[in-house]
Amino acid sequence: MPIRAPVKDTYRKKSPFTGLLEHMNKVKEGIILLREGVLHYIDGDYEGFHKLAEKLDIIEHEADLIKGNIRAHLPSSVLMSVDKRYFLWVLREEDAILDHAENLAHMLDMRPTKIPIRLKEDFKAHMGLVAETVEEMEKAVENIKHLIETVFSGKERNETKAYIKNVHQKEWEADQKGYEITEKIYKMENNLSPMDEYHLLKMVDWIDDIADHAENVADWLRAIIAR
Repeated sequence: MPIRAPVKDTYRKKSPFTGLLEHMNKVKEGIILLREGVLHYIDGDYEGFHKLAEKLDIIEHEADLIKGNIRAHLPSSVLMSVDKRYFLWVLREEDAILDHAENLAHMLDMRPTKIPIRLKEDFKAHMGLVAETVEEMEKAVENIKHLIETVFSGKERNETKAYIKNVHQKEWEADQKGYEITEKIYKMENNLSPMDEYHLLKMVDWIDDIADHAENVADWLRAIIAR
């Protein structure tokens, strides 16, 4: 008759949140790389951007491997300290951040486009705010692991809430900058080719999407701590 491991040994297995943080670190690494690449692109260094875009593909693949491993070894909901559905939605939205980063990189790489001088600093600021949104989200993900380990202590819960609030604030700031750039593009449309205008608008939209998914992660984390 097979011997079953004691329940206490089951809890010694690697926490799914450890894997989630490993995945988050890859997401953060990818966004840092994307930010650097977009700066190259805005300044007209398309070759430099291309090299970084290729590295981003590798990071995205590595993140997918981590994601697959997490899903393959996820314990039953009975042994998880949070609802498995919430956990999987956090993982899904984390993954969407890097997917959108890769899609943006591919779009920019396919069409090197000169960024009008009056928009360069705005685009740099927009990308910076989006990267900051992801950074705040990463802090929230890291803190919720501590929250789980401390059995939802009040101190850790409040810290997680503060990080989530920061994510929403940064996402809002990124949205405002995106609206500002969009308005400027429309005012310049007589001086832009239709394809250039479309490309610039898509660039704003896809950069903004990254912050939106970071905010989605924060929303699911909030659902977890609301138990």
